[in-house]
Amino acid sequence: MTEKFIGYFQLVEACEQPGCPVCRCLEEDSRRALRTLLYEQVTDPETRRRLRDSWGFCNWHTWMLLDAETVATGAAILYEDLLRVCRHRIERLRDRPPPAFVRLFCWLAGIVEQAPARILPRIVKRYRERARCPICARLRFTEAHYATTLVEFADDAQFDRAYQRSTGLCLPHLLHALELGRGAAGLARILDRTLSKWESLRHDLERFVAKNEYRNTAPVTAEEADSYHRAFEVMAGRRGLFGTDLHRGAAGVPRVEDPPPMVEQHALAARALEDLRIENRRLREALAAARSERSIRGDGGGS
Repeated sequence: MTEKFIGYFQLVEACEQPGCPVCRCLEEDSRRALRTLLYEQVTDPETRRRLRDSWGFCNWHTWMLLDAETVATGAAILYEDLLRVCRHRIERLRDRPPPAFVRLFCWLAGIVEQAPARILPRIVKRYRERARCPICARLRFTEAHYATTLVEFADDAQFDRAYQRSTGLCLPHLLHALELGRGAAGLARILDRTLSKWESLRHDLERFVAKNEYRNTAPVTAEEADSYHRAFEVMAGRRGLFGTDLHRGAAGVPRVEDPPPMVEQHALAARALEDLRIENRRLREALAAARSERSIRGDGGGS
């Protein structure tokens, strides 16, 4: 990369705004992409196919649609189609019995009654293996370009001045730049500038905490008042951009859940074993009670 392109100027402009410049660029790119899609591509067959494959947009981009009130009709058209397709998929797959070999395994293992709960339904598996949100799929490449641009133009005077005025990169995007820019000459400058900004933010946080002590009489500055908001974005990135870890696999993509850590596996196994022991004890007590009642009835019938 030797020439300045639109991504460079977008980053320079984003540096003049609060927050991580890469996060801001990606958010603005998302809004533009959604507006374009809703204005121009609602009836496009390829757009419809990609959305069906991904079961709609991700959570972040779905709720971002609310910001585009003038294109509500386009969103309604898309989601009418998505609901119809989703309903059809679930109706088609929900009543399919597990494969014969799975049913046989469950029978041999003595868990026939628990088989439905232990077998992952086809529709659940299909949902977890769905395609990536089409806006996110596009942003992955854009994000890489922004991170590469940061490193490639770190020594550029115009960009350096803009970056010094910025909030600096968030932790996720700094790590992304480190990953893509290994060995690049400008990486050290980006690191130095960013770490310096983080240290300044830490001091703002310290002063904010100190000034909230009940004996303090010094006023809280604007920089100190919003310091924890800025710290949120530094540590986690812009709100909504990186999603949650609730259903996140090891590689950062929502997939079929990874097995729990070994310690957690042992804890789960211990709990499962204890549950089995309790259930076994309950069944024994119920059987003993039934035998006792039968015995009493038998004695009463003979008297």
